[in-house]
Amino acid sequence: MRSWMASAALLGLTLAACGPQTPEQAQIANIQDAAGAEADAIESASKNQIGQIRAEAETLSGQAEIANGFEAERLRARAEALQKDAKIVERHADAQVQAVRDRARADVSALKAQ
Repeated sequence: MRSWMASAALLGLTLAACGPQTPEQAQIANIQDAAGAEADAIESASKNQIGQIRAEAETLSGQAEIANGFEAERLRARAEALQKDAKIVERHADAQVQAVRDRARADVSALKAQ
């Protein structure tokens, strides 16, 4: 009997949570959803770009192993530069994602303060 009552209470809470939202709750949900989608898009695009950069760096590193002298040195330098570039792209994307999340938190706070 207790189990049934606990289940009924949980169901009631679940249904209440799924019930109609206030306009403020709906706006907050929209802000958070939009920020999440934007952050996901930034992360996805940066992962693709970083993957391409790192693949190019790997190709150059492989070529450097085959090459001799100054050509090998030049290829290694370009590969290292590309690895650094990939790290910069990653840091930039992280900063953009953080800015999107910060903006969403600020918008939600402003909405709640009204």
